[in-house]
Amino acid sequence: MRYVILGNGPAGVNAIEAIRKVDREGEIINISVEPYRPYSKPVMPHYVGGFIPYEGMFFRPEDFYDRYDVTPILGDGAVEIDIDRSMVILQSGRRVPYDKLLIATGGKPRELKVPGHDLDGIYYMTNLDYTKKIMEKLPETKKALVLGGGPLGLKASLSLSHHGIDVKILISSGQVMSQVLDPDSAKILEKKLDESKVEMRLRTWVIAFEGSGGRVKQAVLNTGEKLPCDLVVIAKGVQPNLDLIDPKKIRTNVGIIVNHYMQTSRPNIYAAGDVAESYDILTGGNNTVAVWPRASEQGYYAGMNMAGFEKPYPGAHRMNSLDFEGVSCIVMGDVKTVKKGFVVIIQKDEKRNIYQRIILENGRIRGAAIIGRIVNVGGINRFIRKAVEIGRVKDALLEEKATFIY
Repeated sequence: MRYVILGNGPAGVNAIEAIRKVDREGEIINISVEPYRPYSKPVMPHYVGGFIPYEGMFFRPEDFYDRYDVTPILGDGAVEIDIDRSMVILQSGRRVPYDKLLIATGGKPRELKVPGHDLDGIYYMTNLDYTKKIMEKLPETKKALVLGGGPLGLKASLSLSHHGIDVKILISSGQVMSQVLDPDSAKILEKKLDESKVEMRLRTWVIAFEGSGGRVKQAVLNTGEKLPCDLVVIAKGVQPNLDLIDPKKIRTNVGIIVNHYMQTSRPNIYAAGDVAESYDILTGGNNTVAVWPRASEQGYYAGMNMAGFEKPYPGAHRMNSLDFEGVSCIVMGDVKTVKKGFVVIIQKDEKRNIYQRIILENGRIRGAAIIGRIVNVGGINRFIRKAVEIGRVKDALLEEKATFIY
């Protein structure tokens, strides 16, 4: 059996490890467009900020491929999947046949196509090559702009500020992390931005960049203002990378649609991670869940099923975690939807930067935002995943000394 895995992020790596639990003899080929061994994209801002060394970004050791008897093809990415011939065609023209194929190509940034977007000094924080270029620019950077108020944008802002750079973060919505936080919980993180000397601009976005000598010099905003900048980091707008997919041959929606066994509409082709649209336990339908733990989990289930050990994926819900200047922020499930009949439990302690919000639907937890503490997070997460009726413990959910075993 020949397994070909496209991508060496958390989904691809966990698939390799799962396959080897079942099949020790099959051939595994791991193909990546990037020339690096597996590294963690979420920690790239920590590298930029000087909080971790270069080696700290890699989440598997140098001998990973040897240890799992894998043939790596790095820096020569796939450009086409020839489904009729069960073959992957690479940038170099090389053809790699497969018996089972996993598409774990992750996400890609939505390009900001405004005038001047191709000037030097404008980078997406989406891969290690871009991160290295940002590092090269730091010594000569006095003013930086970060676009995007999600976890990556917040971490990038603090990392740049750590170098003494004048940082402004532009957020098109009315608060940080608008996709997952309500306004009250967002205020805690916004306060931390202010304490870190990062200037936040809400309801603000770039309509053009202007430069000199091919290098970015200023950004033109929707407000008409022009902000000087030596460096621009775009940390928003990631979407599933479907560049290889012919929707006439593999079923897609927002991402590649997979069943409970992580199979695509082609039984010998699987998908996992940010590129996959898998079962959402809250909606009962399929959804993309672009976070590290879900990608790792999906890769594991895909690998097990590819190797013949049938193991249905139980599904997932949205979950984000962020440590922001010493304040933890964990969001699970749907914390934005509040309808008639829903019960909302809120606990605040502004002095300690604690804010907790749990939304109940029919006696079950639909979503939770826990900021400033991590007590009970594991139990609450299990309640969401297993759709547990929590009427008897509802009043104790947010107590610091409560312990839930389920």
